[in-house]
Amino acid sequence: MNVLCKQAIYDRSGKIAFYEVFIQDSLTGNYPEGLDPLKATTMAIDTITELNPIRVGNGKIVFVNVPAIFLEASMFDLLSPEYVGIELVENKRLSNELFESINALLKKGFKFCIDDFGFEKIDYLPLLGKCHYVKINLKNSPYDIEELKEVINILKNLKKGIIAKHIETKEDYQLAHDLGFNFFQGFYLSKPVRVRDTRTISYLKATILRLYKAIKNKDMKGIVDILEKDIGATYKFLKFLNLAYSQKTKDISRIDEAVAHLGLENIAKFTIVLALSEMFVEEHEMILWKRSIFRASLAEKLAQMYAPHVKEKAYLAGLFSLAGEALGQKPEDVVKDLMLDKEIVEAFERRLNEIGFILSLVELLEDNKNERIIDRVSKIINVDAEVIKKIISEAERESSELLSSMT
Repeated sequence: MNVLCKQAIYDRSGKIAFYEVFIQDSLTGNYPEGLDPLKATTMAIDTITELNPIRVGNGKIVFVNVPAIFLEASMFDLLSPEYVGIELVENKRLSNELFESINALLKKGFKFCIDDFGFEKIDYLPLLGKCHYVKINLKNSPYDIEELKEVINILKNLKKGIIAKHIETKEDYQLAHDLGFNFFQGFYLSKPVRVRDTRTISYLKATILRLYKAIKNKDMKGIVDILEKDIGATYKFLKFLNLAYSQKTKDISRIDEAVAHLGLENIAKFTIVLALSEMFVEEHEMILWKRSIFRASLAEKLAQMYAPHVKEKAYLAGLFSLAGEALGQKPEDVVKDLMLDKEIVEAFERRLNEIGFILSLVELLEDNKNERIIDRVSKIINVDAEVIKKIISEAERESSELLSSMT
């Protein structure tokens, strides 16, 4: 399993100045073998966005590893430069587009760090004037001690923060301190700490195209309809809303309320973030999405007959009822994190309310087509058994048709 890790970087007084975040294989502790660098960057940004960078870095800046050739300004649209920095790695084949992206991010206030700096690496030099920090590998430096002193003096005159990495022993730390490095990183000071696994909820591919079309047409109702039919997009959308507007939002029970809070411009930014990782949806997840949509549809139909006033809430509850399989999290933790309506939260906490009752009926009917079960449910909500069979069939058809049209 891949995990997002963070490692502290300390100042000369021994206090944590900021963090570096990166993807590791949980078993080997190394960069995951065969993992595409763009995917690793996307996974890191996606997870940081979901968790909230303030929480990840405890209020300090977290630097994300980004291969320079993949850098796009839009990748960071949902992240605050107050809490997120960019560490450029593998700086080759620099282009005008790259510099345009860097300039756009600098205007927004993002800070840059160059990894494995060396003046002999000609590709780094055009970036030096734009960065705030540079890292030098103390264990694999091309310089001897006297040359390293000279390099540090030049960088200090250029007002760059200089980070010594791979500090593995007390002697390493003392040497780096004596040489005049500003910051220090390595196992001697602290090992990487796991933030969380990078298993994030995916979304159906055609959702992006549909959202773009609805945004272009300024079709707010269309946006609501699209989001309601995709559990992954709904999750990310509500997460974005709560991170960006946590001080302005109340408990949310309906997607249209969330859409109204954001407006078209911010929904367009949200859609860009979805597009960044669109290529990484796993095909095997489609069965899970189908079940989620089926549950949402069936919950809505049951609520319409039993308690119409909670129909919209029942749909959301059904959509996130499989969070344990989709995210590896308890459904109650997911809906709390998304700040959904308290009735939805209470339903997942197994408190007795109308939504929780409807969810229990959905679970009964989803896997068990036994006539006795259907008869029992029909008597509980006082409708004919044939009606129950009909809404089960309708929910199955809707989930199948939706999945077919979106893949």
